[in-house]
Amino acid sequence: MFPRQMKRAAASLALLAAVTAPATACGSSAQPPPEVDWAGGVCAHLTDSGAGLAVPTVDRTQPARAKGQLVAFLTALSQRLGALRTDLQKDGAPPVDGGAGALGTALARLDTARTSVGEAVTTLSRAEVTDEKSLKSALDAAGSSLRTVSAYKGPADDLRADPKLRKAFDDNPDCAAAVKAAGGGEGTRDGS
Repeated sequence: MFPRQMKRAAASLALLAAVTAPATACGSSAQPPPEVDWAGGVCAHLTDSGAGLAVPTVDRTQPARAKGQLVAFLTALSQRLGALRTDLQKDGAPPVDGGAGALGTALARLDTARTSVGEAVTTLSRAEVTDEKSLKSALDAAGSSLRTVSAYKGPADDLRADPKLRKAFDDNPDCAAAVKAAGGGEGTRDGS
């Protein structure tokens, strides 16, 4: 069960990793509205957070090594989520009505994801892994913490729930390309 959840978590975090284009201001001489510029900053943070982060390919026949690889990956993921949170806080609330609430919601969901990843790191780190069976048990136990993360699409998705911010992300060409590349922003949200 854990490898599938890990893949889902990695796919859910694809918005972090798939944003590879630098987020820069539009090339026109007119200044973009402040919320469009703000969205570009978010996309830049997502680019930085996801750069070079990939789920390791583990060999179950080398259980101790596999455990170490996964602990290292999850630790790096947790650190990057923490750095992303710090960057978003530094940028402050988006300059739209209700922006502080939208940012607060996005940060709370980011915190939940990071907590889940941290719990998985702790569980996996403490597990005694000596063979494939004990590795599977450790992965199953750690996987229960990652269930929350498997559905998480990232702070840009949370921020885009606000129609004004959705427009800001869509109007920033680098963000629009990044969201499209990550497969986000399609369909409607269920409000949860």
